[in-house]
Amino acid sequence: MRTFYHLLSSTLAFCGTSISFGQTIDQLSSTQDAVLGYHQGYSSANSNYNTANWFGAMSQPGNLGGENNSRGLIEFDLSAYIPGTIINEATLDLYGRGAVGAGAVASVGNVGNNTCWLERVTSPWNDNTVTWNTSPTATSVNAVVLSSSSASSQDYLGIDVTQLVQDMINDPDGSFGFLIRLQIEDPSRGLFFCGRGFSDATKRPRLTIKYGTDISVAEGLTGSRLQMYPNPVLPGGKVTLSGMTEDMELDLVDELGRIVQRGMYIGADGSLLVPQNLAEGVYHIRALHGSGADRSMLSATLVVTGN
Repeated sequence: MRTFYHLLSSTLAFCGTSISFGQTIDQLSSTQDAVLGYHQGYSSANSNYNTANWFGAMSQPGNLGGENNSRGLIEFDLSAYIPGTIINEATLDLYGRGAVGAGAVASVGNVGNNTCWLERVTSPWNDNTVTWNTSPTATSVNAVVLSSSSASSQDYLGIDVTQLVQDMINDPDGSFGFLIRLQIEDPSRGLFFCGRGFSDATKRPRLTIKYGTDISVAEGLTGSRLQMYPNPVLPGGKVTLSGMTEDMELDLVDELGRIVQRGMYIGADGSLLVPQNLAEGVYHIRALHGSGADRSMLSATLVVTGN
Protein backbone atom coordinates (compact mmCIF):
# COMPACT_ATOMS: atom_id res chain seq x y z
CA MET A 1 0.00 0.00 0.00
CA ARG A 2 1.27 3.45 -0.84
CA THR A 3 1.79 5.85 2.05
CA PHE A 4 1.72 9.42 0.78
CA TYR A 5 1.82 12.42 3.11
CA HIS A 6 1.24 15.80 1.52
CA LEU A 7 2.52 18.62 3.72
CA LEU A 8 2.62 22.27 2.75
CA SER A 9 5.30 24.31 4.47
CA SER A 10 3.59 27.53 3.41
CA THR A 11 0.61 28.62 1.36
CA LEU A 12 0.34 30.36 -1.97
CA ALA A 13 0.32 34.07 -1.25
CA PHE A 14 -0.09 37.30 -3.18
CA CYS A 15 1.40 40.47 -1.78
CA GLY A 16 1.86 43.52 -3.97
CA THR A 17 3.74 42.26 -6.98
CA SER A 18 5.14 39.18 -5.23
CA ILE A 19 3.97 35.60 -5.60
CA SER A 20 5.31 32.92 -3.28
CA PHE A 21 4.99 29.19 -3.83
CA GLY A 22 5.35 27.18 -0.63
CA GLN A 23 7.64 24.19 -0.51
CA THR A 24 5.84 20.85 -0.42
CA ILE A 25 7.12 17.84 1.53
CA ASP A 26 6.00 14.32 0.62
CA GLN A 27 6.90 11.17 2.56
CA LEU A 28 6.54 7.93 0.61
CA SER A 29 6.68 4.30 1.65
CA SER A 30 8.04 1.75 -0.81
CA THR A 31 5.55 -0.04 -3.07
CA GLN A 32 7.68 -3.13 -3.69
CA ASP A 33 11.08 -4.61 -2.87
CA ALA A 34 12.90 -7.87 -3.49
CA VAL A 35 16.16 -9.64 -2.74
CA LEU A 36 18.15 -10.99 -5.70
CA GLY A 37 20.43 -13.87 -4.85
CA TYR A 38 22.27 -16.99 -5.92
CA HIS A 39 24.00 -19.80 -4.06
CA GLN A 40 26.89 -21.33 -5.94
CA GLY A 41 26.28 -25.04 -6.54
CA TYR A 42 22.50 -24.63 -6.39
CA SER A 43 19.90 -23.42 -8.93
CA SER A 44 18.82 -20.50 -6.73
CA ALA A 45 19.70 -17.87 -9.36
CA ASN A 46 16.24 -18.67 -10.73
CA SER A 47 14.53 -18.38 -7.32
CA ASN A 48 12.37 -15.47 -6.24
CA TYR A 49 13.06 -14.13 -2.75
CA ASN A 50 10.16 -11.73 -2.30
CA THR A 51 9.48 -13.27 1.13
CA ALA A 52 12.66 -11.69 2.52
CA ASN A 53 11.92 -8.75 4.83
CA TRP A 54 15.25 -7.02 4.31
CA PHE A 55 16.85 -4.74 1.74
CA GLY A 56 20.59 -4.90 1.20
CA ALA A 57 23.54 -6.67 -0.39
CA MET A 58 26.01 -9.34 0.66
CA SER A 59 28.69 -11.80 -0.45
CA GLN A 60 29.57 -14.80 1.71
CA PRO A 61 31.21 -18.23 1.26
CA GLY A 62 28.88 -20.89 -0.15
CA ASN A 63 28.14 -24.20 1.58
CA LEU A 64 29.45 -26.09 -1.47
CA GLY A 65 32.38 -23.75 -2.03
CA GLY A 66 32.43 -20.61 -4.13
CA GLU A 67 30.23 -17.79 -2.92
CA ASN A 68 26.67 -16.64 -2.33
CA ASN A 69 25.81 -13.13 -3.52
CA SER A 70 22.77 -10.94 -2.97
CA ARG A 71 21.54 -7.54 -4.14
CA GLY A 72 18.37 -5.60 -3.36
CA LEU A 73 15.64 -3.80 -5.29
CA ILE A 74 13.22 -1.20 -3.96
CA GLU A 75 10.68 1.04 -5.68
CA PHE A 76 8.55 4.06 -4.73
CA ASP A 77 5.53 5.35 -6.65
CA LEU A 78 6.56 8.66 -8.24
CA SER A 79 3.70 8.83 -10.75
CA ALA A 80 2.19 11.89 -9.04
CA TYR A 81 5.16 14.03 -10.12
CA ILE A 82 4.97 15.63 -13.54
CA PRO A 83 8.19 15.25 -15.57
CA GLY A 84 10.10 18.50 -15.19
CA THR A 85 9.04 19.02 -11.56
CA ILE A 86 12.05 20.57 -9.87
CA ILE A 87 13.08 18.62 -6.78
CA ASN A 88 14.73 20.69 -4.07
CA GLU A 89 15.76 17.70 -1.99
CA ALA A 90 15.11 13.96 -1.80
CA THR A 91 16.37 11.83 1.08
CA LEU A 92 16.11 8.11 1.76
CA ASP A 93 15.89 6.65 5.27
CA LEU A 94 17.11 3.06 5.70
CA TYR A 95 17.04 1.38 9.12
CA GLY A 96 19.59 -1.19 10.21
CA ARG A 97 18.44 -4.81 10.10
CA GLY A 98 21.36 -6.79 11.58
CA ALA A 99 21.44 -10.56 11.04
CA VAL A 100 19.10 -11.89 8.35
CA GLY A 101 19.81 -15.61 8.14
CA ALA A 102 22.54 -18.26 8.09
CA GLY A 103 26.13 -18.01 6.91
CA ALA A 104 29.33 -16.14 7.65
CA VAL A 105 27.70 -12.79 6.82
CA ALA A 106 23.93 -13.24 7.06
CA SER A 107 24.17 -14.53 10.64
CA VAL A 108 26.19 -11.46 11.71
CA GLY A 109 24.73 -8.49 9.87
CA ASN A 110 26.89 -5.67 8.57
CA VAL A 111 30.43 -6.90 8.19
CA GLY A 112 33.60 -6.32 6.17
CA ASN A 113 34.33 -3.55 3.68
CA ASN A 114 30.67 -3.27 2.75
CA THR A 115 30.56 0.02 0.80
CA CYS A 116 27.62 -0.16 -1.61
CA TRP A 117 26.27 1.53 -4.72
CA LEU A 118 22.70 2.81 -4.83
CA GLU A 119 21.70 3.01 -8.51
CA ARG A 120 18.63 3.85 -10.59
CA VAL A 121 16.82 0.83 -12.03
CA THR A 122 16.04 1.34 -15.72
CA SER A 123 13.78 -1.59 -16.64
CA PRO A 124 10.56 -2.98 -15.09
CA TRP A 125 10.49 -5.76 -12.50
CA ASN A 126 7.92 -7.51 -10.35
CA ASP A 127 8.70 -8.40 -6.76
CA ASN A 128 6.77 -11.68 -7.04
CA THR A 129 8.75 -13.01 -10.01
CA VAL A 130 12.14 -11.26 -10.26
CA THR A 131 15.25 -13.41 -9.78
CA TRP A 132 19.02 -12.97 -10.02
CA ASN A 133 18.88 -14.27 -13.61
CA THR A 134 16.06 -11.88 -14.55
CA SER A 135 17.50 -8.85 -12.75
CA PRO A 136 16.40 -5.51 -14.25
CA THR A 137 18.97 -3.19 -15.77
CA ALA A 138 20.42 -0.27 -13.81
CA THR A 139 22.58 2.76 -14.53
CA SER A 140 25.57 4.09 -12.63
CA VAL A 141 24.76 7.68 -13.68
CA ASN A 142 24.40 9.80 -10.50
CA ALA A 143 24.76 6.66 -8.36
CA VAL A 144 25.00 7.27 -4.60
CA VAL A 145 27.70 5.72 -2.41
CA LEU A 146 26.65 4.12 0.88
CA SER A 147 29.84 4.17 2.93
CA SER A 148 31.09 1.19 4.88
CA SER A 149 29.27 0.59 8.17
CA SER A 150 30.78 0.86 11.63
CA ALA A 151 28.33 -1.47 13.42
CA SER A 152 26.61 -4.80 12.69
CA SER A 153 23.25 -3.01 12.66
CA GLN A 154 23.28 0.64 11.61
CA ASP A 155 20.74 3.20 10.41
CA TYR A 156 21.51 5.21 7.27
CA LEU A 157 19.17 8.19 7.56
CA GLY A 158 18.87 11.19 5.28
CA ILE A 159 20.75 9.63 2.33
CA ASP A 160 20.90 12.34 -0.35
CA VAL A 161 19.23 10.86 -3.44
CA THR A 162 18.10 14.20 -4.92
CA GLN A 163 19.67 13.76 -8.34
CA LEU A 164 18.60 10.11 -8.60
CA VAL A 165 14.97 11.03 -7.83
CA GLN A 166 15.15 13.98 -10.24
CA ASP A 167 16.30 11.57 -12.94
CA MET A 168 13.43 9.20 -12.09
CA ILE A 169 10.83 11.96 -12.31
CA ASN A 170 12.22 13.32 -15.57
CA ASP A 171 12.33 9.84 -17.14
CA PRO A 172 9.34 7.88 -15.76
CA ASP A 173 9.42 5.37 -18.63
CA GLY A 174 13.01 4.44 -17.79
CA SER A 175 12.95 4.52 -13.99
CA PHE A 176 11.86 1.70 -11.68
CA GLY A 177 13.35 2.35 -8.27
CA PHE A 178 16.73 1.70 -6.66
CA LEU A 179 19.23 -1.15 -6.84
CA ILE A 180 21.70 -1.71 -3.99
CA ARG A 181 24.85 -3.74 -4.64
CA LEU A 182 28.26 -4.10 -3.04
CA GLN A 183 31.07 -2.21 -4.71
CA ILE A 184 33.16 -5.36 -4.23
CA GLU A 185 31.12 -8.55 -4.54
CA ASP A 186 33.57 -10.86 -2.84
CA PRO A 187 33.29 -12.69 0.54
CA SER A 188 32.88 -11.72 3.25
CA ARG A 189 30.90 -8.50 3.42
CA GLY A 190 27.31 -7.35 3.72
CA LEU A 191 25.06 -4.37 4.43
CA PHE A 192 21.48 -4.97 5.61
CA PHE A 193 18.41 -2.80 6.16
CA CYS A 194 14.79 -3.40 7.10
CA GLY A 195 12.53 -4.02 4.10
CA ARG A 196 8.91 -3.08 3.43
CA GLY A 197 7.80 -6.36 5.02
CA PHE A 198 9.62 -5.76 8.30
CA SER A 199 7.35 -6.18 11.35
CA ASP A 200 8.01 -2.69 12.74
CA ALA A 201 6.45 -0.29 10.21
CA THR A 202 8.47 2.65 11.58
CA LYS A 203 11.66 0.90 10.43
CA ARG A 204 10.63 0.38 6.82
CA PRO A 205 12.30 2.39 4.01
CA ARG A 206 11.01 5.93 3.60
CA LEU A 207 11.61 8.46 0.82
CA THR A 208 11.14 12.17 1.58
CA ILE A 209 10.78 14.58 -1.34
CA LYS A 210 10.78 18.37 -1.09
CA TYR A 211 9.75 20.42 -4.10
CA GLY A 212 8.33 23.82 -4.99
CA THR A 213 10.27 27.03 -4.61
CA ASP A 214 9.73 30.45 -3.11
CA ILE A 215 9.84 32.86 -6.03
CA SER A 216 8.82 36.49 -6.31
CA VAL A 217 7.91 38.78 -9.15
CA ALA A 218 10.76 41.25 -9.54
CA GLU A 219 10.05 44.87 -8.64
CA GLY A 220 10.94 47.82 -10.84
CA LEU A 221 10.35 46.10 -14.18
CA THR A 222 8.14 47.56 -16.86
CA GLY A 223 4.85 45.76 -16.41
CA SER A 224 6.01 43.80 -13.34
CA ARG A 225 2.85 41.71 -13.71
CA LEU A 226 2.25 40.30 -17.16
CA GLN A 227 -1.14 41.13 -18.60
CA MET A 228 -2.99 38.20 -20.13
CA TYR A 229 -6.28 37.85 -22.01
CA PRO A 230 -8.66 36.14 -22.37
CA ASN A 231 -8.61 34.76 -18.84
CA PRO A 232 -10.14 32.28 -17.91
CA VAL A 233 -9.36 30.17 -20.95
CA LEU A 234 -10.26 26.69 -22.18
CA PRO A 235 -7.63 23.93 -22.59
CA GLY A 236 -6.17 24.24 -26.08
CA GLY A 237 -7.11 27.92 -26.24
CA LYS A 238 -4.89 30.90 -26.96
CA VAL A 239 -4.01 33.79 -24.66
CA THR A 240 -2.17 37.00 -25.46
CA LEU A 241 0.53 38.29 -23.10
CA SER A 242 1.59 41.90 -22.81
CA GLY A 243 4.57 43.22 -20.84
CA MET A 244 6.97 40.70 -22.35
CA THR A 245 10.54 41.60 -23.24
CA GLU A 246 12.96 39.80 -25.53
CA ASP A 247 14.87 36.67 -24.47
CA MET A 248 12.33 35.62 -21.86
CA GLU A 249 11.86 31.94 -21.00
CA LEU A 250 8.30 30.90 -20.26
CA ASP A 251 7.27 28.15 -17.82
CA LEU A 252 3.78 27.00 -16.89
CA VAL A 253 3.66 26.31 -13.13
CA ASP A 254 0.87 24.83 -11.01
CA GLU A 255 -0.18 26.05 -7.55
CA LEU A 256 2.32 23.74 -5.83
CA GLY A 257 5.23 25.24 -7.72
CA ARG A 258 5.61 22.25 -10.06
CA ILE A 259 6.61 22.97 -13.64
CA VAL A 260 3.84 21.60 -15.85
CA GLN A 261 5.46 22.71 -19.08
CA ARG A 262 8.89 24.20 -19.62
CA GLY A 263 9.88 26.40 -22.54
CA MET A 264 6.49 27.62 -23.80
CA TYR A 265 6.59 29.73 -26.94
CA ILE A 266 4.81 32.85 -28.16
CA GLY A 267 3.39 32.44 -31.67
CA ALA A 268 3.89 34.84 -34.54
CA ASP A 269 0.57 36.46 -33.68
CA GLY A 270 1.80 37.18 -30.12
CA SER A 271 -0.34 34.48 -28.53
CA LEU A 272 0.45 31.57 -26.24
CA LEU A 273 -1.15 28.17 -26.81
CA VAL A 274 -2.56 26.56 -23.65
CA PRO A 275 -1.89 22.77 -23.60
CA GLN A 276 -4.90 20.77 -24.79
CA ASN A 277 -4.66 18.23 -21.94
CA LEU A 278 -4.33 20.79 -19.13
CA ALA A 279 -6.67 20.08 -16.21
CA GLU A 280 -8.97 22.76 -14.82
CA GLY A 281 -7.37 24.92 -12.14
CA VAL A 282 -5.19 27.91 -11.39
CA TYR A 283 -1.75 28.11 -12.99
CA HIS A 284 0.98 30.69 -13.32
CA ILE A 285 2.90 31.79 -16.37
CA ARG A 286 6.47 32.50 -15.22
CA ALA A 287 8.72 34.50 -17.52
CA LEU A 288 12.41 34.49 -16.61
CA HIS A 289 14.92 36.95 -18.01
CA GLY A 290 18.68 37.36 -17.65
CA SER A 291 21.05 35.34 -15.48
CA GLY A 292 22.88 35.45 -12.14
CA ALA A 293 22.31 38.58 -10.05
CA ASP A 294 20.51 40.20 -12.99
CA ARG A 295 17.91 37.43 -13.27
CA SER A 296 14.34 38.71 -12.98
CA MET A 297 10.88 37.31 -13.31
CA LEU A 298 7.47 38.39 -14.51
CA SER A 299 4.34 36.45 -13.71
CA ALA A 300 0.68 36.12 -14.62
CA THR A 301 -2.07 34.00 -13.12
CA LEU A 302 -3.94 31.80 -15.61
CA VAL A 303 -7.31 30.22 -14.87
CA VAL A 304 -8.13 27.14 -16.95
CA THR A 305 -11.78 26.16 -17.04
CA GLY A 306 -13.74 23.38 -18.65
CA ASN A 307 -16.77 25.60 -19.30
